[in-house]
Amino acid sequence: MVAKHYWELTAWQTVVAFKKGIYDLVEREPLATDLKLREQLRESVASAQSHIAEGFGRFDPLDNARFVKMARASMLECHNHLGDAVDRKRITEETRREHLLRWEVAMKEIGGWLDYLQSPEAKRNADRIRQQRAERWRARKQRNSKPKRNPEP
Repeated sequence: MVAKHYWELTAWQTVVAFKKGIYDLVEREPLATDLKLREQLRESVASAQSHIAEGFGRFDPLDNARFVKMARASMLECHNHLGDAVDRKRITEETRREHLLRWEVAMKEIGGWLDYLQSPEAKRNADRIRQQRAERWRARKQRNSKPKRNPEP
């Protein structure tokens, strides 16, 4: 299946599932009162989702891959913040591990999407889609450039 929208990507969907868990986590005490750590967690996980969406809109596999790498880095940042939350005794190690299960799934999907984007297959598919768009554009232009016939009175 070819994704036509970023929200159809499994990588994006799994990041969203992880993000929702983090959003729920940061609303609970005592993490909810640590405003800086709470915001660091929220920002890092939200940016991962945003990078995947932004990369998808680039219509170029290698440029898209650059944004997916940023998403992966944001997920690693969030992973680090969860460890920091344990160190600060804002969450337990057990809670961190529960969230890391979803993190691992998301990271696997991000890695798979990145592998595809860097493959020769992705380049071939992108070239094929560009060619189809160009052909449709030429056909549309040709239809619109034909002189209109005015009916004689």
